[in-house]
Amino acid sequence: MPNALSPMALLRQARAFATLLLVLAMAGPWACLPAGSRLRRRVAVLGWALLLTGFGIRIRCRGAPSATDGTLFVANHISWVDIAVLARLLDAGFVAKAEIGRWPVIGALARGYGCLFVDRVMRTGVRQEADALDSRLAASRRIILFPEGTTSDGTGVRPFRSSLLAAAGRGDWPCVQPVTIRYRTRDGMPLTRSGRRGIAWLDEDELLPHAFGLAARGGVLAEIIFEKPVASGCRKELAELCRTAIAARLAEPDGDAQAATLKRAA
Repeated sequence: MPNALSPMALLRQARAFATLLLVLAMAGPWACLPAGSRLRRRVAVLGWALLLTGFGIRIRCRGAPSATDGTLFVANHISWVDIAVLARLLDAGFVAKAEIGRWPVIGALARGYGCLFVDRVMRTGVRQEADALDSRLAASRRIILFPEGTTSDGTGVRPFRSSLLAAAGRGDWPCVQPVTIRYRTRDGMPLTRSGRRGIAWLDEDELLPHAFGLAARGGVLAEIIFEKPVASGCRKELAELCRTAIAARLAEPDGDAQAATLKRAA
């Protein structure tokens, strides 16, 4: 039998559940607001902020996101938390798996948010999907792409799929900016192996049990690092430039955590 949750963990889960209900209640009015309006974005930001707070997720940013219209943000992918955090920080749509568009409630909300759904199994529609992405960016809509195509535990970066970067390789997109996502404990210390598994949302994990399990453990600190924009005339090279920037960042010595450890020991 699984271990019983402590009273504090149960309280955290209750707070997360109440917050989720509140955010879902906000979704209806949000969907009725005009697309692209400032009020719609403000309501979305409030909803994401409430959700993150309710589940105990803090954010720390380094660098600055590109303010250029039509920017493509290319990020590594670890958890469902990535989506909530980036949606809170960036007024941008997502490239998402086709099956998400078929989920009850979430699929409809994702479509209203401006997500572009792609089939990661069928390769025959790659050209059409790339063209659809081009159209979004040409209309000055910023887009967030997770080119690994799946999640990992955050210790490294999987190979990037370059198919959706074809137009960027031709120089048709104004800006391509890599974004590094990594997680720490809420007080800024490195995660243990079990801690990394607790935040990573892998293929066999169900969304709600994973989310409430994270809430029960007290949440996490999401560190978002906006890297320098990259450019190339080749989509494969562009994908590798993004991947290299993110992988190098993840491989950096954890100076902040080391400093915190020394301070505690002093």
